[in-house]
Amino acid sequence: MPTTAQLDKSLDTALAEGHGTITIRVIVLQKGMAASPAPGSGSADELPVDAAPEEMLPETDKKPVSSFLEESKRGRQCCVFLINGQRQHAWDNQFIVRDLELKYLRNRMIVVVDCDGLKPEALAMLMQGSRHQFLEGSVYSALESRLIATLKGDPDLRRIEEEAEDEISSLQAGDEAVKAALDQLIESHHDAAAHSAHGRTEGGDATRVEGIGGTLTQTQEIIVQEEPSVGVAASEPVLLLRPDLVTIRLKPDEARRCLVYPKPESTWKSLETMAVTFDPPVKELQVARISQIAGEEISLKFVEPEDFDDDEYPIETLLRITAIFKGLPVPRVLERRVVITPSKKHPKRPPVPLKEDPTFVKVTSRLPIKIVIGGPDVHVKLRWDGKDELVSGSSPSWDFRVSCESPSVEPRTFLTKPVGGRLELLVQAASGLSAGEQLKFDVEAVGPGKTLTTAFLADVVEPLSARKVTAKLPGGGQRRPPYDLRYVKKPDWVDATCWGQSWTANDAGSFDEPSHKSPLTIFINQDVDALSSYREMLIAKKNAETTIQQRINKYTAHVAFHLYQMYLKTKELKSADGGESLNEEQMRDEIFRVSRTLLKLMEVSQ
Repeated sequence: MPTTAQLDKSLDTALAEGHGTITIRVIVLQKGMAASPAPGSGSADELPVDAAPEEMLPETDKKPVSSFLEESKRGRQCCVFLINGQRQHAWDNQFIVRDLELKYLRNRMIVVVDCDGLKPEALAMLMQGSRHQFLEGSVYSALESRLIATLKGDPDLRRIEEEAEDEISSLQAGDEAVKAALDQLIESHHDAAAHSAHGRTEGGDATRVEGIGGTLTQTQEIIVQEEPSVGVAASEPVLLLRPDLVTIRLKPDEARRCLVYPKPESTWKSLETMAVTFDPPVKELQVARISQIAGEEISLKFVEPEDFDDDEYPIETLLRITAIFKGLPVPRVLERRVVITPSKKHPKRPPVPLKEDPTFVKVTSRLPIKIVIGGPDVHVKLRWDGKDELVSGSSPSWDFRVSCESPSVEPRTFLTKPVGGRLELLVQAASGLSAGEQLKFDVEAVGPGKTLTTAFLADVVEPLSARKVTAKLPGGGQRRPPYDLRYVKKPDWVDATCWGQSWTANDAGSFDEPSHKSPLTIFINQDVDALSSYREMLIAKKNAETTIQQRINKYTAHVAFHLYQMYLKTKELKSADGGESLNEEQMRDEIFRVSRTLLKLMEVSQ
């Protein structure tokens, strides 16, 4: 049976301390493509899929990579380091499991590292050891860390790993009903049954705790179901999930249902509020909630848009469910990881025809882009409609250029060669970056008499770290959102939703106070003159779509938040003895001034 590659790509990257560059070729073979098994050998599928990083894995001949590796008596090294085409050093598949955390690719992944781009003095330091391996000194350490950082953040490898995990999880799907019933029996018999749950909630006015004062976030203790070694002892109830999945896996346009219920189940009748949130939000992810006698059924469905690019997969987010029970001010929280991968049944879209005279270049990775301080390289997927040979050869007619606007240091970037019109931009997390910074990257394809451009923004964030069972929480939670955000366009101006009056070109927004039947309703005028002029100014300056979208989002969020604060102030004045509330004209003038100030501030700060 011929062996085919599911992934075959090359990446160039530079070592720290100016030691030079290396070229990494990573190959992932199709599952099931294996050499003929030796007598008495086991199947690769029989290997434990949950092997620990330190676990010694049995060697068998029936692996996709078997025909490419050395005989088992002389070692099975799946990562080799070459100098002048000769192997000088090698690693076994433990680095794939331990360092790259790609457990399910260990038996079908090969890495070839070409070290010819290293400087002579760096090569001399590596070759001071025996002729069969590198000397493990400072250059070797830089080489090791750079290889791991480059591959650990590769979205293609993560996607294939998630697909492998999804196949494994689908094999257990038929057992979910049995496992759920068994879990219920165990929990009834043994109150100390362990489950994993973390999270936070979304705020709501109806359940806001006294003293919070309308703030969006606060540090607050939460109660989860965890091991005895985590946190301190707390009282029930706690939130549980049935079936109790650690990771909820979704396919496009396929609904996945689960039941959220308290332990003990009798406490459900005292539930006051419950919120369902996602971090980060996924706009294509739909949530349906159906109340049950002793819990709430939640249905998750990812609706794939028609123009959705497969490069955005896999999509990861955290489902957080937070509930408050009567007489218990401390929130009960449940958190689960959600992974969305493409469906195998979904036919691939036809490739974009490649041209001699290309017309566009764009980012296809899912936004926002995040750079983790001290983390792996960020792989940003790009696509253009030019032929690959336009940027190859000794004198290419087209050239790609990358620039970065950074408030501190500019990270180092590397571009791969296009393959079928697709290429990758590698961004190293440079030392000196600070959390909270936002970097703007501009990518240009320069050719004969034409320049194609695209841009994207990247947020610098801190790495994950150990934390106590406390979280940044909105103040409270409720079954429905604490507010209903609605957008008003010019055809809607005739509606009397601007504090009981029709809209004008100067009205940026308004709100309707909550009632027993509806939450606080915030209206945002998307066609207000000042915003329309600002939008046209951004387009005239040829700003990238991502930049325009982010600035409009920032404006909308600030205006909505100010309307929320105005509502809180109005409520405070009404409740005060003899206090007078703001009238409608005063509120219209205030939100008008705020919106103009925001737009002017964004305009001068570009």
